Amino acid sequence: MANERVLKTANDAFKAEDWATAARLYDQLYQENKTVKLNHLVVKCHYELAQYEIALAVMREQEQSYFEDHYHMILWAKIMLANHLNIMVRIAMVTLPDVPQEMTLLVTEYEAAVRQRPDFKQRYQTFYQLSAGDVTEQRHQFEMGKALPIAEWQTAVTHLLTDPFVKPIVRVSLLEMLTKLKVTDPVSYVWLDGTATDVVPSQLSPLDDLPVVQTTQDALQTLLADDDPITQQLYAESLRVQLSLLYPFVNRAVTAPQKWVCVLTGQISDGDDDPTTQQMIDWQGRLGEMMQEMTS
Repeated sequence: MANERVLKTANDAFKAEDWATAARLYDQLYQENKTVKLNHLVVKCHYELAQYEIALAVMREQEQSYFEDHYHMILWAKIMLANHLNIMVRIAMVTLPDVPQEMTLLVTEYEAAVRQRPDFKQRYQTFYQLSAGDVTEQRHQFEMGKALPIAEWQTAVTHLLTDPFVKPIVRVSLLEMLTKLKVTDPVSYVWLDGTATDVVPSQLSPLDDLPVVQTTQDALQTLLADDDPITQQLYAESLRVQLSLLYPFVNRAVTAPQKWVCVLTGQISDGDDDPTTQQMIDWQGRLGEMMQEMTS
């Protein structure tokens, strides 16, 4: 009964556009029962209060539910744009089967407004020259770049994919975003071995869809079947980062998935001088250095 009274008071405040009262009461109810409906109401209230970061955090708890109708798609887009996540909205626009016209208009208006900001050129230049910083700064600028209009963002990314000073984890993350955007123009991508290869992002399979990735993950799961869950999780996370760094040419390094996971877990025979094993030891050594830099 108490919750019913609180809900009625919250609903009355919502209808009266008393967003502060509604947000406080809906928040209280949501903490007790995290339903989709309450999530939507909490998010709407915090958005109207211009509490955009709170709205985003709560929305992400049940984000997929926002793509089930146009009203919530538009609310989702407004919150993403309020948090300067334009590129993520652009990805949604090429992924969703039915994009409301208002979402397109919101993005167009957002990008026009960004270009009018006095600091726009500086922000764009900082993203374009992302490689000037260390790995922490590069990852920060990678996130900041999501605020840019799509045309300028894509121009900078095309340059960054061949910049030798861009950290591998950042470079591959940029390529994966181009893939999600289904970009059809070819780009040159410098892989971990230093060679540049022309790729068409829209034709690249996502990491998880690559057969070599699935096979290698299955091999690890089989190898560690009798180990404790924590050990399994730690190795699975390490393997995930390795495979991500090797994208999109994972099979250039992982030529024998079973041996790869044996090297990863230290389960290789003494005196194993097989060239394939040695090659994978070398690769994992290089990847280990990159991963250590990511966490330093």
